[in-house]
Amino acid sequence: MILRMIYILLLAYSLPSLAQQQQMYTQFMYNKISLNPAYAGNESYLSAALIYRDQWHGFPGAPKAQVFNINFPRLGKRIGLGVNLERQSIGITEKLTYEAMYAYKFYLGEGTLSMGINASGRKYIQDYTDSRLFAIQDIQLDPSIPQTIQSRNLFNAGFGVYFNTNKFYMGASIPRMIRADIDFDSNDLFSTEVRHLFLMTGGTFIINNDTRFTPQLLFRAAENSPWGLDLNGSITWKDKYTTGLTYRTGGTAGDLGESLDIILGMQMSEQFMLGLAYDISLAKLRVANNGSLEWMLTYNFIKNKLKPTIVNPRYF
Repeated sequence: MILRMIYILLLAYSLPSLAQQQQMYTQFMYNKISLNPAYAGNESYLSAALIYRDQWHGFPGAPKAQVFNINFPRLGKRIGLGVNLERQSIGITEKLTYEAMYAYKFYLGEGTLSMGINASGRKYIQDYTDSRLFAIQDIQLDPSIPQTIQSRNLFNAGFGVYFNTNKFYMGASIPRMIRADIDFDSNDLFSTEVRHLFLMTGGTFIINNDTRFTPQLLFRAAENSPWGLDLNGSITWKDKYTTGLTYRTGGTAGDLGESLDIILGMQMSEQFMLGLAYDISLAKLRVANNGSLEWMLTYNFIKNKLKPTIVNPRYF
């Protein structure tokens, strides 16, 4: 059944379009709900997360992203709900995303199979009054550059499947199924949102009573764009401290890859978890930036009487 659902997602994905638009997050293992709606309701308690990403630090106009999401506790042992809010900016472009997720669970032996859908809205903003814009001649003399702030609102929807046990997970998703028009001129249909495919998997292995090893993988692809892969290996000590290393493919011809990423995590209490990531650029763009920074803070609204076991990295 899992392979059949993944096949449906692959079939829906195999249509032509333009470029990669979905924001990348180094700590994807703690941010699955932003990538896969089927993850909604994966815990018995409510959890909230804040993420900030400063990509290519020091590069003017480089991408930045802020995320706030809520994963609600499972309802009736079957239904999961979630909310995700994102703000992304690059240059004079800003994108605001707000989405809701619904998931339904099936119990398969020791595991849980979840199928989910999401409905999302986005607001694209282009600020042509930004003082960073310049031209050889007076920019106001160029009729192709409007001296205004333009915006466009659109709707999209997605689908995902997710399976997990206490020690293993795998999932596939296409968060945006509709090729929505993002041109600010309603008479054109040149730029569209493209379909993104995400495949993820991971497992945890007990080394001894205090130490766990967790390899994880994220495959991502967008229509008419190169595919990418994040390969992560993390070690957790006493279910509290985590350190990990990720290799991200990409870059251009001759590059060793896109980046080598260091991840540090600490479960400060049953409620609070802090995660930090630093991406060391391997691509030629490294001469113009100081790497990428990302931090994350999660809070779990856990009742004392529940006293669940927290596994870190969590969210299997």
